Amino acid sequence: MTEADTNNLASLRAIYPTASIQTEGSKAVVLMPEAKFSVAGKMEQMALLLVPFEHSGYVTRLFFERRLEGAGQSQNWTEHMVLSRKWWAPSWKDVVATQPWVRMLCAHLRAVA
Repeated sequence: MTEADTNNLASLRAIYPTASIQTEGSKAVVLMPEAKFSVAGKMEQMALLLVPFEHSGYVTRLFFERRLEGAGQSQNWTEHMVLSRKWWAPSWKDVVATQPWVRMLCAHLRAVA
């Protein structure tokens, strides 16, 4: 884990104290179990997985433990296997990898806000 990864993880832990670094294909991804966030005006809680690098044709990805029906601006959800587990991701692009992970997470969550 790089120093930047360590700093980014510390910032995420200020919001989600149980956030942890996992490894997917020798790269760091961030698991946030039981993350709470707003979806179309109501609170949801589930595991989130932030992938701060290119994945499946997107610059960065945020994977959700389950698909959110009718959530936010994106209705196009796809299933993916990451960390040997099924995840869901909306079609939401252009969240750049050069920004801090907290900002990246917020940019991805706009897809379901």
